[in-house]
Amino acid sequence: MSCSKHVLNLHWEHHSWHTRVTLAEDVTAEENSMWGCPVDRTEVRCFKEDVCTACGAVRSRGACVCDTAKAAQCPVRLAWIDDPQRSAAN
Repeated sequence: MSCSKHVLNLHWEHHSWHTRVTLAEDVTAEENSMWGCPVDRTEVRCFKEDVCTACGAVRSRGACVCDTAKAAQCPVRLAWIDDPQRSAAN
């Protein structure tokens, strides 16, 4: 099914986007505390893309970075973790 519309020589696309994670990784960075001591900070970086549920078109959303507590509650990341196809590929 195509999401492209053609009316009176005009062309536009109307997609039904669904966000999914393609890769998620823990990133550890060293930064200084307010006293100048090095402190390790762990963040989660997710690479996301949008997929049209009707036609399968894909567009990249880039990466997002958040702390581990927020990442543990992110429904898009949790769906990627629970995906059985991802586990079978590893």
